[in-house]
This record gives sequence, structure tokens and C-alpha cells, in this order.
Amino acid sequence: MTRYILRRLVQVIPTLWGIFTVLFILAFLMPSDPLRAVLGEQYRRLPPEVVEGVREELGLNDPFLERYGKFLGQMLRGDLGRSYVLSEDVIDIIAYRFPRTLQLMTGGMIVALFIGIPIGIISAEKQYSWVDHLLMFVSLIGVSMPVFWLALIAQLLLTQEKYGIALFPVAGYEEGSLIHMVLPSLVIGSQLTATLARITRNAMLDVRGQDYITTARAKGLQRRIVLGRHQLRNALIPIITVVGLDVGYLLGGSIVTETVFNWPGLGRAIVPAIERRDTPVIIGILVFGALLFILINLITDLIYAVVNPRIRFS
Repeated sequence: MTRYILRRLVQVIPTLWGIFTVLFILAFLMPSDPLRAVLGEQYRRLPPEVVEGVREELGLNDPFLERYGKFLGQMLRGDLGRSYVLSEDVIDIIAYRFPRTLQLMTGGMIVALFIGIPIGIISAEKQYSWVDHLLMFVSLIGVSMPVFWLALIAQLLLTQEKYGIALFPVAGYEEGSLIHMVLPSLVIGSQLTATLARITRNAMLDVRGQDYITTARAKGLQRRIVLGRHQLRNALIPIITVVGLDVGYLLGGSIVTETVFNWPGLGRAIVPAIERRDTPVIIGILVFGALLFILINLITDLIYAVVNPRIRFS
């Protein structure tokens, strides 16, 4: 397994290099001048020679290949550059905001696991009944509803008494208080919950007809033991796969959710950076997100071997 992990980590390097290259090209081709965002209203007031001096200091006049090589060298040294607008190191921005995004992603994952999997199990046990059809219909709505729309509906119905009931704050962070975390966690975990419910149902139905399940029942084992120890455990592989792949969705969905709920995570940093063409922040956060996604998928592969001892890595 150690050799497998090392081989996967080596494969990460060209993947990240390719992602960085594509992002740098796209950022270079973005319209507008980042210097306008840096100087603000002073852009038109300052003498042209001062503006050019700032542009030269930031390296915006350098040729593409020179800027690319300089930026790539910084990345290899673990230096993600410095924000044009905020005048902060990008790595400090990520260090401050990522724990808050991780907090939101963890909340969404908890919602998905503790709601989606039980719904899938109940739906499989009640196959073709009205309960099954109702749960799958609700899951279909959950998969189809955009995150931003669900967030606005949740704010409308669950944060004020005029149109619903005031259970949660409309937005804000308040040092990560639980009451402020509940609503955005429900929103960001909604689609994953619906997806997990449908995947769990299908996986449980696929396993239910296997010979070892019939043997376990014939031995007189209790239904809950057969369901948990034999049926659910052998249905975990597709569930784990979906959870691992949807970490990327949670990271992407956090951008919308953080914007709607004013949550100070990575999403709240990258949206203004795109608007202001703050290239170091854009590239730094996206490359960090890609690295996180790759590592999560590696962890997912390792969990396969824990769940199913028959899986071996060569």
C-alpha cells in the first residue's frame, strides 16, 4: 500500500502542473486591467508615469513566459504569491479562510451522511411502496434544485416570520457559532443528501439478492444485523465513491453558499478576486482546491481497502 500511495503522490505533480498552466493562461487572457482594481479611483488621477511604475513593480508588463516561469517557481517553493488588491500573501488568505470553508463542508457532509443514507436504506426496504416513491421524488427535487435557489428559499422560509418561521439567522459567521452554521450546512448538503439517498437505495437493492444475504437470513439472524453487518457494509463501496467525488461539489457549492450567507470562507475570497482580476488569489485558491480534491480521492481509495479487505493495491 505504501508503494501505491507514493505512486499516486508522484502522479499528482503533473496533474497540478497542468491545472496551474490552464488557470494561468485563462487568468492572463481575462479582460480588464487588474491595476484599476489595485488603484481604484486613483487610477485616472495619478500621473501616467506613476501608474506605469506600479505596473512595473507588480510585474504586469513582463512577457507571458517570464510571468509564467516566475509564478511557477514561486509555487514550487510553496509561495502562492501576494494579492494585488488586499496586499496579503495568498497562503495567509487560504490559512485564514480555509478552516471556515472546511467547517461548512463538514457540516454539509454530516447532513448528507445522517440524512441521505438512512433515506436510501428505508427506501430500499420499502421498495415500490408509497414511502419509496415519496422519498425518491423528494430526492429528485433535491438533485434538481440549484444551490443558490435553495439558499434563497431557505432564507425566505426559515429566517423570518413574515413568510415562514424565524429559526435561524439570515446570514453571518459570528465566530462559527452553531446556530449560524446550521442553515448553510443544510443548503450545501442538500444535493449530496439527495444523491446519496438514490445511490444507497440502488446499492442496497443490488446487494439484497446476493446468496450471502439469503444465507444470513436462513441462519435466523435478526433483521437489523443482516441489514447493517451484511447488506449495508457490502453496499458501502459505491456510497464511499460518491462521497469522495462530491467533495469537489461541496468545495464548489461553498462558493455560492458562502456568498449568499456571507460566510468568510474561500468562496468569499475568490469571487471578488475574479471580479478584480487578482491573479495570485485566483490561481492560489483554485490550485489549492485541486490539491485538496486529489488528496480526498486518494483517501477514498484507501478507505476501500478498510471496508472491503478483498481489495488490494499493487
